[in-house]
Amino acid sequence: MNERNHDQPTAGTLGWKISTAVLAVLLIVSLLLHVFGSRAGSAEAVATVNGVKITKDELFDEMAAYGGSSVLDDLIRQEVIRQAVEEAGKTASDEEVQARMEKFAEPYGSMDAFLAEIAYYGYSEEMLREQVATQIKIEKIIGADVAVTDEEIAAYFEENKDSFDKPETVRASHILVETREEAESLLKQLEAGADFAELAAEHTLDEMTKESGGDVGDFARGEMEEGFEETAFSLEIGETAIAETSYGFHVVRVTDKSAAQEATLDSAREEIVDYLTQSKLADLVDGWIADREAEADIEYLMEW
Repeated sequence: MNERNHDQPTAGTLGWKISTAVLAVLLIVSLLLHVFGSRAGSAEAVATVNGVKITKDELFDEMAAYGGSSVLDDLIRQEVIRQAVEEAGKTASDEEVQARMEKFAEPYGSMDAFLAEIAYYGYSEEMLREQVATQIKIEKIIGADVAVTDEEIAAYFEENKDSFDKPETVRASHILVETREEAESLLKQLEAGADFAELAAEHTLDEMTKESGGDVGDFARGEMEEGFEETAFSLEIGETAIAETSYGFHVVRVTDKSAAQEATLDSAREEIVDYLTQSKLADLVDGWIADREAEADIEYLMEW
């Protein structure tokens, strides 16, 4: 179970931007290579209907007819990037990749939460690490010294001030069960002094929080299902109650609360500098990729 809405971080919780040209091709290329491999043996069935095979060839031809040129352009761009990076001989260490991954994960509260989010959109950790390494290599090739001015920082803050304000948040743990009777039984055990984390590890149906003692992290209003959210925000720190959602019944305990905070330019400065720096760098990377495509000897062998 994962109740949190899968929205992208707002400007107030900005992760570092990855070059759009690098990541745009990531998922489609990986999926295509997985489906097709090579065209050899493409009579292999990908589905059957009443025993009649639909082959890889038929699937390929249908995909080529609908958006095939766009997919091919993505594949070409990926190969252009690969060749250019290989020719430059730049490297990205595991430590550099890890540091960038941790920067991406900051808005999500933990690496596990970040990886769960990208998995929801079809990305694996390995896929993203490969692309991050490529991004770092390209940045080294460009060697750009990106500067952000005080005027740019102030302007961005004024345009996006509301998104930097910190909303009221709650941190809670929960134990998810199927029935109200189970939830009431667990609540009685907790009132008698049972350990919440131990009960969560033993009873919760939520595999994502089982190992963390039921901890779902911090969340603001609008990020959880209504029943869960209303219960959590109504409780004081240390209080426990039962909430009902579409997933079942939750024994909810609030472990921390933070009041809303209005952002100031000083409090948002570091985040804005990070974002604007990465945005400028990403634009440079995208331009570098476009230049490499223009220089490449690309020959189209299919008609669309």
